[in-house]
Amino acid sequence: MTQPDPPESDDPRALLHPQGAAECTAAALRLVEAARERVRILPQRADLRYLADDAVIGALRALLLRNRRARLEILVPVDVARDDQGRPLWNLAQRLTSAIAVHRLADADAQLTEAWLTVDDRGYLHRPQPDRLAAQVSLEQPPRARDLNQRFAALWLESAPDPDLRRLSL
Repeated sequence: MTQPDPPESDDPRALLHPQGAAECTAAALRLVEAARERVRILPQRADLRYLADDAVIGALRALLLRNRRARLEILVPVDVARDDQGRPLWNLAQRLTSAIAVHRLADADAQLTEAWLTVDDRGYLHRPQPDRLAAQVSLEQPPRARDLNQRFAALWLESAPDPDLRRLSL
């Protein structure tokens, strides 16, 4: 992960700038491992490369199984929903239906090009450009995490449950 200085990399408030799938995977894993109760994900197609990584899926599963109040909310654009690259993530959602909710973005929000992952109201990974795996990450930036969570909540209210996932889990 690209880091400003080695001492700052240990500071959870440091702003990191991962580039590429490997660094984004490491950042997402670090965030999910730090999560206590809530993970929210709004992915674009490129994000499935690191979100569907075995280690990230394992950390999500561990969080959801160790804490019965833990929740994973995934808000997907229509073109990302059920993409084969995200199969491990969709399979996890089908297995843990009481802890995971998957919604599709409303048509009015379909042009959203950003992607982010937040943990609780503390940490986040934010990718402003859909075609580049370049992100901003912090384990401990509550104001920014809350801002992304508020945007997620507004999008969630306008969204609907993913019909493919609902159909497959019946």
